[in-house]
Amino acid sequence: MDFYRRHSAVTDPGARSALFQGLPSDLTELARVIGGVMVHRDWTAAFGFTLPSSRRSEADTRDVAAILGHLGTLAPRAPEKRFAGTCRDFAVLLVSILRSQGRPARARAGFSTYFADGFADDHWVAEIWADDEWRLVDAQILSADPGTYTDHKVDPLDVPRDGFLVGGQAWQECRAGTRDSSTLGVHSAGLSGMWEIQGNVIRDLAALNSVESLPWDNWGLIPIHYDELPAADVTLLDSLAAVSAAGGPLERAQEAYHSDPRIPRP
Repeated sequence: MDFYRRHSAVTDPGARSALFQGLPSDLTELARVIGGVMVHRDWTAAFGFTLPSSRRSEADTRDVAAILGHLGTLAPRAPEKRFAGTCRDFAVLLVSILRSQGRPARARAGFSTYFADGFADDHWVAEIWADDEWRLVDAQILSADPGTYTDHKVDPLDVPRDGFLVGGQAWQECRAGTRDSSTLGVHSAGLSGMWEIQGNVIRDLAALNSVESLPWDNWGLIPIHYDELPAADVTLLDSLAAVSAAGGPLERAQEAYHSDPRIPRP
């Protein structure tokens, strides 16, 4: 647990750490703080405004310290004045706050089944150690203004494992034929299939090693299309997926992450 209490290069608030002083420990209250300063760049219509195309690059902000620098303070503000990020940014900001409070937390990359009927959408959530178990927390939904996500059908404080599939779990289920790979990917962009899934196998394994990538970071095995992977690489991804699906343990996650030079993020 000590490993997940420590900041990564991404979650370290750096010189902005004073902004976390005096924040509540209750997850719902923390989510209200996050929701007061952050909005998903693709969901702004639900908040009553259209995000200018020039602001979409805010979601390329990699580190929490830079996000905090953009915000200046954690004072609540009108939706159009909030940081325009993605689900990943909600997750890493919550993880950053919790780690600053000495609480074990990590980000997870995978697919949610509760945004589109019959489809599992590319998504990131936080995972928090509570009551002797890892619990999935959807910071994006938890942080939203009341009524914004009226049909999410899950408890954002305790998302079930069939509601959010970590990258490795999604890979295993599709490889076993128990889930159709054409029903996983990015619904709004019309992208689906094993190639979409293999990226989140590696991104999730990186997150287990406290290397929180951007959702569109591509390196190593990720950009090679699944149909073009040699059998040995598919077998390698099978082994990585098993570690992702199990959530570690840490030593196994570290060993898997460094088992091939194409896996660690540059």
